[in-house]
Amino acid sequence: MSQPTRARFVALVGVLSGERRAAHTAGYPLDPSKMLPVADVVLLVADADPGAMLFRYTAYGEAGGDTWHATIEEAREQAVEEYGDALGEWLEVSDDIDDAHMFAVRYAADRLNGRGDW
Repeated sequence: MSQPTRARFVALVGVLSGERRAAHTAGYPLDPSKMLPVADVVLLVADADPGAMLFRYTAYGEAGGDTWHATIEEAREQAVEEYGDALGEWLEVSDDIDDAHMFAVRYAADRLNGRGDW
C-alpha cells in the first residue's frame, strides 16, 4: 500500500505516567546528561519520498528528538510506544500551513494551559 504524496499530522502529549519510555539524547552513545526534553507535541511528516519522520517538540519550541520510519503507520506505532495513553488524537495539518513544525509548536503552546480539556 502506498503512502499519500504528502501527509502531516500532529498529536498532543499529555502527562506521562510512570517512567519515560523513550530516551532521546543529543548525540550517540546515549548520555543521560544530554537528555532531550519530553515532548508536548509530536509531528508526523511523510512526503513523496519513502518513509515518515516523527518529530518531538516542547510547547516552547525545543526539539525533543526525531526518528525515521518506513511508513506512517510505523511512525504512529512508535508514538504510541513512547507516550501510551498520554498521546492525544492525531490532527491532520492543513495544506495551507507552510511550516508544519511551527504549527505543531504553536498548537501545543495554545493548548498547554487547558491540558485536561482535550
